Amino acid sequence: MNKLQQFAAKALGIKYLPQTMIENRLLRRTRIDYRKEVGDLIDSSVVTAPVHWVQRSFPEAVLTVRRQKPDGSYDYMPNHPALALIQRPNPHYGDLALWAGTVFSYLTAGNAYWIKLRKGTHLPGQLWYVPHWTMTPKDSDDGSAFISHYEYRPGAGMGVIRYAPEDIVHFRHGIDPRNPRLGLSPLDGVIREIFMDLESSNFVASLLKNSGVPGMVVSPKTGGTVPAEDVAATKAWLRQAFTGDRRGEPLVMGAPTDVVPYGFNPQQMNMSDARDIAEERVCAALGIPAAIVGFGAGLQSTKVGATMEELRKLAWQNGVMPVARVFADELDRSLIPDFGERHAGRSHWDTSEVQALQDDRAKAATTWNTMINGGWAEVAEGREGMGLEVDDSHRVFLRPAMALEVPSGSKGVAHWAEKALEWFSRQGVDVKARAGRQQRDAGRAFVIAVQRQEEPLAKAMNGRLKRFFADLGRMAKAEALPILKDNYLPPPKGAPAVEEKSDDLLVQMILERLGLDVHRTTFSGLFEAHFMDVAKAVSEASGLAGISGSLPDPVARTIAAAGGRRAGLIDIGKQSRSALFDAIALGRSEGEGAQALANRIAQHIEAGPWTTIEQRALTIARTETKYAQNVSTIERAKAAGVAQFIVFDGRFGPGRSKPDHIARDGSIVTAQEADRMAAAEHPNGTLSFAPYFGED
Repeated sequence: MNKLQQFAAKALGIKYLPQTMIENRLLRRTRIDYRKEVGDLIDSSVVTAPVHWVQRSFPEAVLTVRRQKPDGSYDYMPNHPALALIQRPNPHYGDLALWAGTVFSYLTAGNAYWIKLRKGTHLPGQLWYVPHWTMTPKDSDDGSAFISHYEYRPGAGMGVIRYAPEDIVHFRHGIDPRNPRLGLSPLDGVIREIFMDLESSNFVASLLKNSGVPGMVVSPKTGGTVPAEDVAATKAWLRQAFTGDRRGEPLVMGAPTDVVPYGFNPQQMNMSDARDIAEERVCAALGIPAAIVGFGAGLQSTKVGATMEELRKLAWQNGVMPVARVFADELDRSLIPDFGERHAGRSHWDTSEVQALQDDRAKAATTWNTMINGGWAEVAEGREGMGLEVDDSHRVFLRPAMALEVPSGSKGVAHWAEKALEWFSRQGVDVKARAGRQQRDAGRAFVIAVQRQEEPLAKAMNGRLKRFFADLGRMAKAEALPILKDNYLPPPKGAPAVEEKSDDLLVQMILERLGLDVHRTTFSGLFEAHFMDVAKAVSEASGLAGISGSLPDPVARTIAAAGGRRAGLIDIGKQSRSALFDAIALGRSEGEGAQALANRIAQHIEAGPWTTIEQRALTIARTETKYAQNVSTIERAKAAGVAQFIVFDGRFGPGRSKPDHIARDGSIVTAQEADRMAAAEHPNGTLSFAPYFGED
């Protein structure tokens, strides 16, 4: 180190001093210390408004402690001593005040501190928030310890109090490269904008207080000097005669006099543009949409179609939850271990009661219901995913049964038989013939074998579909970009998300360059190949139905052709055209340029009518795999001379399956009827078939 560095290191009490720590902390290209000018930010409305929003919202999430079990599930520990301590940190305030102070210091300074006061058992007995400017982490004199102690300066002549690192909970916002012992304030990069807002406010307030300048100038017309006592008397008379309720009364002077208005145009006090910039950038730094806080800048720029619910959700995802995760991580490091191995666990924020995230919870519940009812997730997994307690009784799958068996002659059978007659009569199907128990058992064995093949086959097709749609999106982006650069002029951000006449030309040009005919052929080939894979798998299970496991060429060609027809039902051209119109309209509303709009086009082409490419591929893969299994079963059996089939349905039982599904379970239908029923099955269908050879 040079002499200047040595002097600075000695003054700061550290052995090694990184170069950045002795450089001037002034912002680039200015000699004004804006950080010093803005102070602690407590009196800055542009800062306190979003910070207060986070403080008000934070208590909606509930802090919990949980312990992971060997099987991957969690045991929640509602009586953990750390939770009790945080809820009642000391005799003078509770957890709401504790977290409010912590959030303020963390968001404004990047550092927040708690002091742990220990009981006679050496366990933490109290927690105290201290302002960030009173606490400083220090290393050892010889540089051997990164943080050897914390120096606390409470003020009021109390000197410096040293605390060991284990007695401090230090919440850091990342790491400040200028001093790695500290976190970096998220507002560090917008200090100048905060200063602008403060100065704008002070400027307008000064003008309003006294116009900032004299209201008028009164001077003798003949010139010369007026005695000071006359000036004072005239000023007092004018103030008394023409202010307050006497404003607007006529003025009559006893000698020639000039009276000139002198003031400020109120429009010159409009600082909204400068203040909008500060609002936008401060909120961006904190991850909070400006509209949520109530700032005019956010309300002006809110795009059409974005609701306040969506913005609140975004504020939680980008502004509140990242802070909560940092707090939980530090509690796991600095507080939870103090209570010993018996209370070992990890902090977790329960957001189930957060109003802004309820839509996510509803979607998660729907997803878990589908997974559990489909038989490919345990009840325990669903309960755990929704934050509910789990025990061994929940370690079960709700695997669908292919038939519902009830005692013969029971009331339930009569009820569902009546429903069967009603439904099949509407469909024009003869329901008098029903398979016997022995035939149903044989057919069920075949159906279960085919059902076990369904998931791996659908997974394989899902992967191929995702690659196809992703490639289609990439090619659409590549073809669209040069067209957009030459033919698309981005509008101002916030324009309505609507179609314009020029969109027709853009969409047509992109589709022509994309060459959808080639992609339709590829898509059809993908379906044909998948239907053949399914047909081969079904043939392997055919022995359980009394049919040879071979796959004759005519049958293979028929099944492959069925796959090609099914591919045609998914209109790639129509879906791509619709996706392009949607992408361009939304891109225009965001004021996007050619590159950003091309990226958006790729995403919309990939997802098609669905929300994501994953959802699109998975839905198609499951639907077409089930249909391919039914077609393969029917065509392979017909080639072996089978003319009738047993219908298996009603897998969820009374009260959960539709009556007509349960009613047709076990019925016997012709091959033609089976073809029609398979083609009419909905995307989440439960229908299966097995060959019927007669009761003999």
